[in-house]
Amino acid sequence: MINLIGKWNVSGMIHFDEEKGMVWAKKEDLIAQEELDSEMAMMLDTEALFEEDGSLVLLSPLPADVSQEEIDEALAAGELELKDGKMITGQYHWKVENGTNMADTGMEGEVLGEKVGPWEEVKEIDDHTIQIMTFQFSKAID
Repeated sequence: MINLIGKWNVSGMIHFDEEKGMVWAKKEDLIAQEELDSEMAMMLDTEALFEEDGSLVLLSPLPADVSQEEIDEALAAGELELKDGKMITGQYHWKVENGTNMADTGMEGEVLGEKVGPWEEVKEIDDHTIQIMTFQFSKAID
């Protein structure tokens, strides 16, 4: 079982391919695409921070076209929260349950008529890569 504590960088994500449908794509391949918009670029620069207290925080860079004044106003109004110089774009929880890393994705619903809870296994792709929801993350090197 991988020790999740620390920062993880997006290394891939689910992407729509016109020929194949929804497929996993590497970050480098997505960046190389000509039609990469600013929102996709920001998602690809997201970090996941797993903290010892069970918090899972998603951090994204501030948009380049936003002024410092706009940032200060959003902070003062409580519309924006920063951590490590990035904006918090998601706050979740994680835990170890029966020797498995689990993440609370915040999503609930039904699959084939059965209720599904928000806890999802953090899939281990290899010794340094994990998968949660539509993202693959690689352990950041400090």
